Amino acid sequence: MTTHIAPAPTTDAAPPGVPAVDVVLQFAIEQFLYHEAQLLDEWKYRDWWHLFTDDAHYRVPVRRNRLRRQRFEDEVASRGIEMAHFDDTKETLDLRVRQRESGTHWAEDPPSRSRHVVSNVRVRPSGAEPGAYDVRSAFICYRNRLEAEVDLWAGERFDRLRPTGEGSFRIADRVVLLDQNVVLSKNLSIFF
Repeated sequence: MTTHIAPAPTTDAAPPGVPAVDVVLQFAIEQFLYHEAQLLDEWKYRDWWHLFTDDAHYRVPVRRNRLRRQRFEDEVASRGIEMAHFDDTKETLDLRVRQRESGTHWAEDPPSRSRHVVSNVRVRPSGAEPGAYDVRSAFICYRNRLEAEVDLWAGERFDRLRPTGEGSFRIADRVVLLDQNVVLSKNLSIFF
């Protein structure tokens, strides 16, 4: 079974150089993603949590090493078949945020310094959910813990954003593909 997040070319994508949505919407979604990155870097996890819809899913699947001819078919397993670093609902994300707020999250005490850089944002109307947008973006996340621990993650995010009607958006679905098969950091106590 293949997954819908495999980065295979899509037939409904806009031609190269032609935006799939107008520039005002593209700008608004980019600003939303930059705001979200700032919340994470400023440890405002509760505010970040409020950016998700009540039925949201947040998933960071484990990637598998595959031959070139197999890469887009099964590098990422479909939901529920194999392991994921994160496979959360809004409710379980709340538990993770509460843990950070409790003062007993030892992996993040003292808290890491992080910088999320979001780029290559591509937006198109969602084919699966009318009125929503499918947003694909690339990210780099730098983290420094204590005096000398440094981690660097790169990857892609596949988001489904729903307009709020107030000029903003909520994250209904997020799949994060790390560009690592094995996480090289001591822990994965950071959100992407």
